[in-house]
Amino acid sequence: MSPKTAAPGSATTPLAGRRILLPRAKPGDAIAAELVAAGARVLCVGVTRAVAGPAEPRMRAVAQLAAGRYAWVVLTSARTLDFFALGSLSGREKTPARAKADDAALSPGDTGRPGDAPMHTGLAVVGAGTAQAVREQLGREPDLIAAGSGAALLELPQLSRGPGRAAGASGRRLLLPGSALSSPVLREGLAAAGWQVDAVPAYTMEPVPAADLPEGFAAEWAGGGFDAVVLVAGSSTRALVGLAGPPPPATRVVAIGAPTAAAARAAGLRVDAVAARPTPEAIRDALATTLPDPPH
Repeated sequence: MSPKTAAPGSATTPLAGRRILLPRAKPGDAIAAELVAAGARVLCVGVTRAVAGPAEPRMRAVAQLAAGRYAWVVLTSARTLDFFALGSLSGREKTPARAKADDAALSPGDTGRPGDAPMHTGLAVVGAGTAQAVREQLGREPDLIAAGSGAALLELPQLSRGPGRAAGASGRRLLLPGSALSSPVLREGLAAAGWQVDAVPAYTMEPVPAADLPEGFAAEWAGGGFDAVVLVAGSSTRALVGLAGPPPPATRVVAIGAPTAAAARAAGLRVDAVAARPTPEAIRDALATTLPDPPH
């Protein structure tokens, strides 16, 4: 990523002269863009890749959703849309190709067909990025959008109050497709509120082969070539350490939130700062506060 020109020491470019590692490769990465705007030189390196979870639980849940047996579907990541067929929640008219693809997601003998789910099935998402992915891929507006982490959904009354005593069997069920490595906090919180939660591992994250890393990256990392690293997930933190080793003492470690910080410490890393919120601006501020002056 090409850094923008920035004046050293400017109040609007607090990261001028800094070299930051972001261990993920994401098109249009908002965190990377914010750090570049603050004057940093950012290297984005994908250290994990997503792979589909077991097929049978996904197909069974798709059929149940199509039959209208869930009151809510909860998405904490836009990536879930790549591995879980939510065509029954689409706001668009189905094309023959889309209908065929959704039918392929059903188990043999299932009678529920995508597109038949009642319109009262609610869709709750975490983050503006996931909401935008839903608009683009499903052609509908999410019913609930929570900011920050999945735990923020537990603060929304539509979910935190539970299904209510008068709800029938389907009205008590909630579908939570996502990463097999997701924190149990959201699932347990929803269950404590009275929901029957079907947590489906739509995908998981695994380290990329070492040969897929940029040439010379491991040596640059070990040699202190970065002023700081921004850790954005437990899976990528573990993958980075496994592929390239822990950061050298001079490289500051900033975590996007408390769960990622906990994963980093469990992997034996020192965490220098945790962003106050999981937003690009908060990550920028955490970096600016913890980095020494001047740049090394």
